[in-house]
Amino acid sequence: MSSWKDQIQKQWGPHKHCPICGKAMPRDNKFCSQGCKDNYLQSQKKKKKKSRIQIVFLVGMMVVMFVMLFILG
Repeated sequence: MSSWKDQIQKQWGPHKHCPICGKAMPRDNKFCSQGCKDNYLQSQKKKKKKSRIQIVFLVGMMVVMFVMLFILG
């Protein structure tokens, strides 16, 4: 009696799943299609932009706090 993993391996062969849509694909690919790759790259750009905005906001708030401390202190 073989395990379910052995049965899947026999039926589908070595594969992995796309991190965006979850479709099965060959092990050597990172994404199943160009569309999924584009979606991934776009989401990474959005994350970087959001991170930069947060850093600028925090630095700006620190500058305001130091200026207020200098003026009031």
